[in-house]
Amino acid sequence: MVFSPFIKSKNKITDDLFVKITWSTGDSPEENQDLLELIEELDQDHGDDFLYPIKQSLPYLTFFQTELLFQALSQKYGYFQVEKVALAHHEGKEIVTDGEVFVSPLLLEGDYQTILWPLIQSILTSSEFENYSYQEKREYFENQVYPVYRRSLNISDAALPLFPAEGEQLEVARTSLKKDDSTKEKASSSEGQTSPRRFYLFSAILGLLAVAGLGISFLTASQLGKVKQELQTVRQEVKVLQSFKTFENQVDVFSRYFLPTYYSGDKEALRQFLSDGNAKYTVPESGLLRSVILESLLFDPNTEEYTVTYVLSVKKEEDTANIRLSFSIKEMKNSKYGFVVTTEPKESEYVK
Repeated sequence: MVFSPFIKSKNKITDDLFVKITWSTGDSPEENQDLLELIEELDQDHGDDFLYPIKQSLPYLTFFQTELLFQALSQKYGYFQVEKVALAHHEGKEIVTDGEVFVSPLLLEGDYQTILWPLIQSILTSSEFENYSYQEKREYFENQVYPVYRRSLNISDAALPLFPAEGEQLEVARTSLKKDDSTKEKASSSEGQTSPRRFYLFSAILGLLAVAGLGISFLTASQLGKVKQELQTVRQEVKVLQSFKTFENQVDVFSRYFLPTYYSGDKEALRQFLSDGNAKYTVPESGLLRSVILESLLFDPNTEEYTVTYVLSVKKEEDTANIRLSFSIKEMKNSKYGFVVTTEPKESEYVK
């Protein structure tokens, strides 16, 4: 892999590696007003965390800026296609991407986690990198990409994804980023939409409100009180759905940062994720996360807590176990991540 030490250039990013974004036609900030406004909001909310705003830095971004932007895009649109995402470095006075890993195109979906996984999938499955050995690909990520990514996001090594073992390349290939035509069509026509199941449920509830409202004029006075009570119940259900839609992705992202820390064995690092209630007695586990799959996410409007259940593949010593882990989360704006874990995680064996 090509890699050169940092030398000053017109680009102000000082990281050894950073990201170059090539937008799809019609979806650049110059052409898409919604995208431009989203970027300006990120700059306003996180300006103190950036050396230079995203708006000024594009098409080059740090890993931290890239993750913030891509998380925001996936949450806002559900499906958003970027023409190309490539790693870049300084070479003399030039910025080059030659020899660095890239993804083209990159489809950002609602379950987007981190740019590292698409890049890993690309380097393991794309014909562009077939002349490199598995060992060269692994060392490129572990020795060059991971250290820069970790420093940019200020996270621990435990939070980084485990580079797949050589025998696991086929598993990665099965989740390759290549999409068929029907998926691309869905991506281009789904901007700003929620998933179909939630959309229809939400529409049905609004429809019920409309029908109930039209029928009120035909009801007797004795029936009117009952209808009002039913309408209040429906409005509460709509409120729950709106709250769930607003925070479900944020809860999942928070959980995926919590889990590596939980399995790091570091009690001190775990404290920042825990509430002051029973959760503060949580004892961290020791293990290495191999995979994280969200199984269920439930919201209780009475306690305003989210109960999440994940199916994990965890390596402990020489054995790898499939585990089902459940815990509750609540929003806390003054906490480091905006959420805290409120119950001690409950672990059980996952039976396929």
